Amino acid sequence: MVSQSHKKAVLTPITFFSWFKFPLTLPELRRYVWRQDLTEAEVAAAVQVLPGVCQADGLVWVGDWTPQRDLREQLAQKIWDKVEKWRWLFSYIPFVRQVYVTNTAAYNNVSENSDIDLLIIGQAKRLWTMRAVLLVIFNLLNLRVRSIDRFAKFSPEFYLSDKVLNTMPITIERDYYLSYWLADLVPIWPDGEHRQFRQANQWFSQDLPLAWHRPHLRKYRYLFPIWLRRLAEKILSGRWGDRLEDWVYTKQRRIIELNLRRLSVHPEVVANRDIIKLHFNDRRAQVRDAIEQALNGLAGKNI
Repeated sequence: MVSQSHKKAVLTPITFFSWFKFPLTLPELRRYVWRQDLTEAEVAAAVQVLPGVCQADGLVWVGDWTPQRDLREQLAQKIWDKVEKWRWLFSYIPFVRQVYVTNTAAYNNVSENSDIDLLIIGQAKRLWTMRAVLLVIFNLLNLRVRSIDRFAKFSPEFYLSDKVLNTMPITIERDYYLSYWLADLVPIWPDGEHRQFRQANQWFSQDLPLAWHRPHLRKYRYLFPIWLRRLAEKILSGRWGDRLEDWVYTKQRRIIELNLRRLSVHPEVVANRDIIKLHFNDRRAQVRDAIEQALNGLAGKNI
């Protein structure tokens, strides 16, 4: 007999990824099991007794929709081709320390409207200068999401200074979304290896023990900052840099506050000296409620 704890641990990722219309294979489902380390046989046994779970062609999901894994993976390849083409650009942007692809693109869940969400780690006390330079370059090259034309455009909306890497302070209650988000981060610059950020967030290993030990990595050649960038960082390391940082911070904060009033639906916006998180429609609470509803329904059926 499958225990209730096993069923809940398996139902959580099925519900989460089904919310984003992404069916899971059994090995993927095992990787995402919530707060348990189950064998594939134990995962398969739980799937068999969960109510409302659909299975076809080796995929598992819930809900009345048709999986499109093949199409989404084909579109994902275009995303990764775009990343490969432009990742060198971060070698030119002062004060960038590491860059990750995040969210649905990180695990190949790509539709015709998918952009490329980025997490960018920058040098402390120069985070806003880094963002200003990055946005100017991305806009000039038409690489940034600016309109309804979103596919394969970069969306750099989350920045952290290398002084504040632990994301736990910005979690919400029962933050399933953030744990799964952390599990699928794909480092793309300076290479494809995880560095200090993952270690600073190892708290999520309690939520997703198998995903913690099996991160998504891609083999990228190490790219060094160019000499012009290093020169700019040296010039801006002192008082001139401090003044520029203060100026761009003030200017960008005004724009963010304007957009917050104009664009926000479920806002989760943080804009301070060490964290820039510009999610004007944050879905974490909605995802949490969907998972909790599924788990409560399972408890009510008591199967």
